[in-house]
Amino acid sequence: MSASPGILIIRLSSLGDILHTLPALADLRSAFPNSRIDWLVARRNAFLVSAVTGIDTVFVLEKNISGLPGLIRKLRKQRYDFSIDFQGLLKTAALGFTSGARTRLGFSRDLAREFPAHWFYSRTMQKPGEQFHVLQLNRMLAGLTGAGPVPFSPGFRVSDQDVRLVESMLQKEKLTDFVVINPGGGWSTKRWSLQRYGDLAKRIITELGLPVVVTTGPEEEPCFRSIAESCGGSLPRHFPVSFLQLIPLYRKARLVIGGDTGPFHLACVLGTPVVGIFGPTSPVRNGSWRSEDEIVAHTLSCSSCYGRSCSTNNECMDIPVDEVFAAVARRMAKTGSLSDAYF
Repeated sequence: MSASPGILIIRLSSLGDILHTLPALADLRSAFPNSRIDWLVARRNAFLVSAVTGIDTVFVLEKNISGLPGLIRKLRKQRYDFSIDFQGLLKTAALGFTSGARTRLGFSRDLAREFPAHWFYSRTMQKPGEQFHVLQLNRMLAGLTGAGPVPFSPGFRVSDQDVRLVESMLQKEKLTDFVVINPGGGWSTKRWSLQRYGDLAKRIITELGLPVVVTTGPEEEPCFRSIAESCGGSLPRHFPVSFLQLIPLYRKARLVIGGDTGPFHLACVLGTPVVGIFGPTSPVRNGSWRSEDEIVAHTLSCSSCYGRSCSTNNECMDIPVDEVFAAVARRMAKTGSLSDAYF
């Protein structure tokens, strides 16, 4: 094998899972500093991968399959030594196969998300005897190339316009020390009650003396209104921002609170202290990997079901405000800085 092998990373989605792959990218870049390392991603998530430093070319998989033959020709032209499928779908495994990479790496049958994705791989990473965070699993998979774990600090390219916008919002609200609440979530089963978020925001403002910023994405304006209604006279600020605009905002935040969703994982990657509110997904696999952070979850017989619907009225997310506020107070009492981003 060449000392500078060509590597294709395959991780199409989602935002959180892409973020969990970045330490593996750092390991590969450290082990093979002169290598060509490309990334294949779905169109809707290409904006994030394109903002990550250390990637040579971002290849985009369009929803319209008419462009697939042309994409495959571009991939095969690179003559990759490795394709690494961090997603474990039949589709992603097949893309690695058709890329023409000499060695195709992926998860074993017990770890791959779809059967029989593992049939397409040259080498597979076997399931460990204990549960690991998905970030660690990704680093283990990258390790099949010979790369080892290195200290990681994320690199993102954020436009000056986005940075200035966030700074102007903070200046307008006179905010220098604040807590961020991100109430959204891709699955309804992963979302905590908006009324409880409102009650929590009120307690942070009145009892801890810290202002609260509620961030929302497109079409999430009603979320802020519901939270504000529960706050009474102690109103939080509303920052309707894009995903990449969260980066300069989180870098200045004292704490970020949210569920198992992309913005929460972004805060973890950036090293911003977090409190996570978890329900149908495993906090061991998907939560923060830093011991200083706090995760609030109820253990039930059906825990970690990863269900997008629930027959028990989403009982796992029936978490009282007192529990989350106590976690916030504990996390605020711990020392934490951006140096925690190195892991």
